[in-house]
Amino acid sequence: MKKTAGIIIKIFFGLFLLILVLLFTFPVIFKKQIKTKVEQTINQSVNATVKFTDYKLGFFRDFPNLSFSLYDVSVVGVNKFENDTLAAFKSMDLVFNLSSLFKKTGYEVKSIIIDRAIINAIVKKEGKANWDVMKDTAQTTATAITEKPSSSSMKILLKKVLVINSSLSYIDESSQMQVYLDRVNFTLKGDMTMSQTDLQMTFDAGEFSFIMDGVKYLNRATLDSKIDMLADLDKMTFTFRENYLTINDLKVNFTGMVAMPGPDIETDLKFGSPQTSFKTLLSLIPAIYMKDYKDLKANGEFVLSGSAKGIYSDRDSTMPDVTLAISATNGSISYPALPEQIKNINIKSDIFVNGKNLDKTIVNVDLFHMELAGSPFDMTLNLKTPISDPDFKGSMVGKIDLTALSKAVPMDSIKLSGIIDMSVKMAGKMSMIEKAQYEKFQASGSLGIKDMEVAMIGYPAVKINDAGFEFTPAYATMAKANMNVGGKSDFSLSGRIENYIPYMFSNKTIKGNLSMRSKLVDVSEIMSKMSPAASQKTAVKDTLSHSTTENVIQTKAKTTPLKLIKVPKNIDFDFDALIDEFNYDNIKAQKVKGHIIVRDGILSIREAGMNILNGTIGMNADYDTRDTLKPVMKADFDMQNIGVKDAFNTFNTVKKLAPAAKGIDGKINAKLNYVSLLGQDMMPVINTINGSGVIKSNEITLLESKTFDKMKEVLKLSNVSNTFKDINISFKISDGRVYVSPFDVKTGNIKMNIGGDQGLDQTLNYIVKTEIPRSDLGSSVNSLIDNLSATAASFGIKYKPADVLKVNVKVTGTFSKPLVAPFFGNSSGESAGGTKAAVQEAVKQTIDNTVDQAKAKARAEAEIQGDKLITEAESRGQQIKDEAAKTAESIRKEADTQAQKLIDDSATKNQFQKMAAQKGAESLRKNADKKATQLVQEADVQANKLVEEAKAKKVEMIGKI
Repeated sequence: MKKTAGIIIKIFFGLFLLILVLLFTFPVIFKKQIKTKVEQTINQSVNATVKFTDYKLGFFRDFPNLSFSLYDVSVVGVNKFENDTLAAFKSMDLVFNLSSLFKKTGYEVKSIIIDRAIINAIVKKEGKANWDVMKDTAQTTATAITEKPSSSSMKILLKKVLVINSSLSYIDESSQMQVYLDRVNFTLKGDMTMSQTDLQMTFDAGEFSFIMDGVKYLNRATLDSKIDMLADLDKMTFTFRENYLTINDLKVNFTGMVAMPGPDIETDLKFGSPQTSFKTLLSLIPAIYMKDYKDLKANGEFVLSGSAKGIYSDRDSTMPDVTLAISATNGSISYPALPEQIKNINIKSDIFVNGKNLDKTIVNVDLFHMELAGSPFDMTLNLKTPISDPDFKGSMVGKIDLTALSKAVPMDSIKLSGIIDMSVKMAGKMSMIEKAQYEKFQASGSLGIKDMEVAMIGYPAVKINDAGFEFTPAYATMAKANMNVGGKSDFSLSGRIENYIPYMFSNKTIKGNLSMRSKLVDVSEIMSKMSPAASQKTAVKDTLSHSTTENVIQTKAKTTPLKLIKVPKNIDFDFDALIDEFNYDNIKAQKVKGHIIVRDGILSIREAGMNILNGTIGMNADYDTRDTLKPVMKADFDMQNIGVKDAFNTFNTVKKLAPAAKGIDGKINAKLNYVSLLGQDMMPVINTINGSGVIKSNEITLLESKTFDKMKEVLKLSNVSNTFKDINISFKISDGRVYVSPFDVKTGNIKMNIGGDQGLDQTLNYIVKTEIPRSDLGSSVNSLIDNLSATAASFGIKYKPADVLKVNVKVTGTFSKPLVAPFFGNSSGESAGGTKAAVQEAVKQTIDNTVDQAKAKARAEAEIQGDKLITEAESRGQQIKDEAAKTAESIRKEADTQAQKLIDDSATKNQFQKMAAQKGAESLRKNADKKATQLVQEADVQANKLVEEAKAKKVEMIGKI
């Protein structure tokens, strides 16, 4: 018995050791296979690419539970979100109930721990979300209907969820909303294995930014929250007890209930701030909270309260009704280091948002009052029916002393001064403006600006010396506005702005007729005071390391390939501009005038002109940004009396399209029209330019031209002038290459016809046809011509050299290294050797021409003689044919006569004799016809033979030449 018990103990002990060994060795031996299988299983169930570098199975750390850890996890989108990282984790730990792995009821997950996660949630304009990655389960659902229900393969019976040091970004393109959270920590504790349980959650974020429609409402605010709730997990009802949310220094308590029994969410929440310090409200203002907030002294009482009650439903596009009330009494702001303070701040505002019908939303700012440097400022606003027909009433009355404001509130990188004095009142419905019922709408008042200056680091200072606006329901009049930008540049504006109320409240098109005058616009100075554009950086970012998500998005934006100023489509302005002096880089212009039209997303310049480079330039242009990825510039220029070299030194486009202009002295008149895409620097993308033009000049001089110097060297030209007269060039530009139509030009006694093309890569492809007098050729070339004349005479050929030598030249290579070669006959331009080779070729052609002329004469005579022989042969052949035909006819007639006589002689004889006579007559005719036909055929053969022999004789005669 003891022996048996010992054997059983040993067996169990051996099995235990075997299991223990397997628990240690199984994950190691099959690690690669398990990793591959897990990745395949996950990727088969999601429309995304999921990867991880390592994993770990633990049987002892959480015994009797099983721990499963993934490391360096990444989830990358596909299709529309290809290469966009949805999520990445440094590690993810899951703890399973070990016994549940062996049950058919499914796996039980008890805790989840996520370390250093980066979540990038994106919603496209069409509503597609990048987190919607689960594959279609319609087939699985259909199968499940036909089969018996089974237990879930995964049960979430959590008692702990922990998120450590993570980041989250949410970008909704459809609503133009952006949310960034960084340094996020989250804990969830509670027994979620029970139907009803107490849950405790904590949440904090080191940085929280909220942006809506491009406005940054919160900038790197701090978040902290603690939630204590009773959760009914069967009914999905959550009751909040003592809870709070802190944003910067503002703490908001909330209680109530949230229920999610189905797809809709029912809410009944109340919230309010237990604090009464006015300073807590100011902490929400980014500029105040970020700059010396700890030193801020604020007095006064503050109350915030509200509620959210109703149902949030995607199906019905409804949300809960929201109420919000904010009030502040006897508030004041001051800093110990600053002399001024803002005091008597009183605010009373309440907002009601109807979740079922947003048009029933009401916004009331019944009171906003403050006093700065002894000057009060008051504002009110009441808004109803904001969707269908905005019905509003508002006023702004008071004076704002910007100099005093800068002495009351610390300004970060900004300097303010000046006075804004306003008294504006408006009341009415938007429909009154749209129907031009101005008598029903109240809009009156004025706004004045005096000695206002705004200076910020990275931007040129703007100083408004004086500006005045008068308001009516239909329009606002700008009586005067005198300002300086950057220091030297001055602007004086006046005019009228229409439809400004619909523009402010309904984003309708604003219209204006304005006039601008300036003594000086110095763009170079303005640009020099702007911060240089951030250099593009290619950052190889470890997606698993901690980084500020907002910075990642901003870096991506900085590398956008095309960044330009977009012309708004809801602006319809008509400017009349006159600038006495305009400076930009090398451009120095005077008397700049033009008609500027901003309409439908296009900025147009009409009838513009300027004095520049001791000449004038007229211009019409369209700057079209309706397609922001492919902005277009269309323009036509009329330039008169412009210096060529000056134009090269002034305009970058000339340097790229016509680098030869660097060495040209002279005045030109030119017309140019083109269309081109624009680059990031607002300059034309050269290889997309398409257009045409004409350049004319009475005279230009080549001060520097490697191409012309090479031509003179190759053609052995001496004492040749570098001055060209009567220039008239037509050209086309296609995809950035310039095609020049052949044109005639003269330098000294030399005539030229030039045509071809050149490219942005500085390549040349021109044909130059020259007529060069012998007097312009060198002595060695003229001696060669005389020697060749004598050589030709020795062959019995009279050759008298022409006084003008015609030589064609092929110009290739580049502007810096031109290749020049003379050629004859075709435009290959492969022959070389200069003028001597050209003269030799000319004499050779003369000799060849003389021989060819003699051969042509002999050939013509042979042709005539040969044709004569053929004609005679054809005539003789026709005679033979005619004689044969005549003889054949006689034979047939004679046979017919004899046959008829034979028949007539048998008329008195018996029947058999008559039949014999008929047979004999037929035989006579038949034999005669045969003989006649043979005679004609033999005559045809003889006649054709005569003609063929004559043709052969002609070929023989010609062949001997």
